Amino acid sequence: MYILDSSAIFKKKQFENMITIPDVIEEIKDENSRLYLSLLNIKVEAAQKEKIEEVRKIAERSGDIHKLSDTDIKLIAKALELKEEAILVTDDYSIQNVANLLDIKVDSIIQPSIKKTFKWERICRGCGKSVEEGRTTCDICGSDTILKKKELL
Repeated sequence: MYILDSSAIFKKKQFENMITIPDVIEEIKDENSRLYLSLLNIKVEAAQKEKIEEVRKIAERSGDIHKLSDTDIKLIAKALELKEEAILVTDDYSIQNVANLLDIKVDSIIQPSIKKTFKWERICRGCGKSVEEGRTTCDICGSDTILKKKELL
């Protein structure tokens, strides 16, 4: 079973036993991709709320929460539900990073899959100090904060 991100649909990839979530279907807006989507034999199922919360917690811990949309989180949650029998198909590196932390099998479409799993940290652009999660400015020097790879998980 393959769980598809919108990028797989945009690139017109076809697999056996395809599944996605309603949010991904809503992302498909251009006429050609909608036509292609209408020809696919793809199941559309929502993710379980408890799995969505589990994914959010892991994404917060890894720092990927800042790079993931609600759709991305729900897609990972659906893959987590079907973890033993499914492969998540996406080129999104933040989705892949969280999926790797959850031991979800991942396949890419065009880009190579990630080789390492990282944790992200918010640091000050000016002084380099690690800052509290959620802050956009440094409490020491007032500079903006950025996300930076911290460590391999």
